[in-house]
Amino acid sequence: MKSTLFFGLTLLALLFCVPATVEAQNSARRTTTVVKVDRTKRSAVRRKNRRVRKRVNRRVNRRVARRTLRRLPAGTRVVAFRSVNYYPVRGMYYVSRRGVYVRTFPPIGFRVRTLTVAPIRIVVRNRPYWYSEGVFYQKQGEDYEVVETPVGAVVPDLPEDAEEFDFSDVPSYELNNAVYQEVDEGFEIVEILEDEEEEN
Repeated sequence: MKSTLFFGLTLLALLFCVPATVEAQNSARRTTTVVKVDRTKRSAVRRKNRRVRKRVNRRVNRRVARRTLRRLPAGTRVVAFRSVNYYPVRGMYYVSRRGVYVRTFPPIGFRVRTLTVAPIRIVVRNRPYWYSEGVFYQKQGEDYEVVETPVGAVVPDLPEDAEEFDFSDVPSYELNNAVYQEVDEGFEIVEILEDEEEEN
């Protein structure tokens, strides 16, 4: 009688313990899997955000050196556009600032009848352009009109004030907000930059 009672109690204890053990193991496996997936996703998002933030800060904080003149060559003619006086000198344009003349780039829509340096004709996607000292023009009647810099254009050389820098870890040059990279035929425009506003 005692043996039968003991065997019954032992069997009852095993029935209660085994399901609890299996359930605990299954729960542990599920918990471990969820934590592993969440950690991977968070890490990927953190790395992506860090790369973008670094690139924006580099663009905002870089200072571009500009060529200056103390005096204009004799016979320089002013070209007025949108209330700004531009002075063309050897294919480049200057504006007056604080007693000196600072190299600048005329905005889109700026027109001149003649260029002080003979431009180079470049065809990009079947459209003709005239290039001179970092500025692209298209003919409008007898005038040359400044147009948006075409991505994909290849120029034979760059002016001395093109700024060298790393763009996405590739040695590049910036001129007039265009990114140039060296190729066999010269320098190809691969990107147009836009100034980012600094965050307060």
